[in-house]
Amino acid sequence: MGTANRVYTKQELTLQGESNLLTYTRNRIELYGFDNFLFRMTTQYGDIQSDRKILTNHPTEFIDTFDASCLSHKNPIENHFKRSIDPLVWDHKLFSETPELQEVSYSYGLNYGWSLSAHDSKGTFSILSLSRRCSHISPQEFNEKVGNLLWLCHQLHMAMYENFFIDMRLNDPNNHLSVRESEVLKWTAQGKTASDIGMILNLTPRTVNFHISSAMRKMGATNKTSAVVIAAKLGLL
Repeated sequence: MGTANRVYTKQELTLQGESNLLTYTRNRIELYGFDNFLFRMTTQYGDIQSDRKILTNHPTEFIDTFDASCLSHKNPIENHFKRSIDPLVWDHKLFSETPELQEVSYSYGLNYGWSLSAHDSKGTFSILSLSRRCSHISPQEFNEKVGNLLWLCHQLHMAMYENFFIDMRLNDPNNHLSVRESEVLKWTAQGKTASDIGMILNLTPRTVNFHISSAMRKMGATNKTSAVVIAAKLGLL
């Protein structure tokens, strides 16, 4: 999949509801040879974690049982990603200090697994864990699939953030657009180029692009189209 197609797909995902995201993710992980997935996003304010959001095809019973076990035992997957951004292939050492968590996982057929993470500058942190009942993950499979799975993790991170954490961003004063940034995005939404907007607002194209870049940063967007979508959802246009 080329870069342009990947960006387009991510933009499309930001417009999807939770049900469609679930279907999309389930289809992707099955394509990559896994049975189940758990995507968990957590926002962090300083040292305080809050606003956890989950997307998964696991039964609710498993999530409740596993989370209850984590109250008394540190989750080794989360601990890994607090120290590292490296993808984590589950092995016999992972649950060596928390056999109760391993027992819960095995009881639901989570015998072989792989976890990946995504972080952003606003303190939002996500973990995508994939699992299957049979067949360990070989070094060859890791090398073949790691790029696609990291991309899937980042797709979900952006889509979930843009869809389900709007209230958090709306209350963040750093996300409020200036009058000029709002004007520039409104014209961008109508298909105007930087040169067109410059003529309309009596600005140089360079100044227009500066305002677009500033708005993208505030919206946490990777391109101007995504910035327009996010700003519109936040009611800033």
